[in-house]
Amino acid sequence: MDAKTKNAILLAAKTLLTDPTHDFSHAQRVERLCIKIAKTEKSADTSILFAASYLHDIGYSRDYEMHHSLGAKMAEKILKGCSFPKEKIPAVCSCISKHRFSTAHKGETIEEKILQDADKLDSMGAIGIARCYYWTGQRKLPLQIAHAHFPEKLLKLSSLMNTKEGKKIAKERHAYMQKFLAILD
Repeated sequence: MDAKTKNAILLAAKTLLTDPTHDFSHAQRVERLCIKIAKTEKSADTSILFAASYLHDIGYSRDYEMHHSLGAKMAEKILKGCSFPKEKIPAVCSCISKHRFSTAHKGETIEEKILQDADKLDSMGAIGIARCYYWTGQRKLPLQIAHAHFPEKLLKLSSLMNTKEGKKIAKERHAYMQKFLAILD
């Protein structure tokens, strides 16, 4: 992928990722995790992962419930508007449409599996705890909502990993969250 295409994707992400818990820094962390996982999965296409990482949450601030579907449609327009390889656009959009935890779509391609793992991993460990409390406070919800989010979602994530590297990282982050919760009691 050329620099012009990368910059177009990064500019779109910087412009559209406006929710503080699903912002550009979240996309950067997801991209770094995707690359780390992809190194152990030799057949993964890193250009698909790059685009999917930065564009997977672009629909979040417009429609939280359907951001995965909306984001896939938005990403298709963005990628068609730059020199991203046309034959790879459907793969990026499929990654985006299947990334969301609550839709329970199992990744089929290695890129879908890696993006799912990376996005879940950013909801775990220290950064995941910070994002959980930030999300709750941002919406002026009671603290009990954040506490309930651990057993409802965050503590389930490690069992949902697709890749060997994702499982390894998740195990460490899961243990960190359990230690945190033990201190809270």
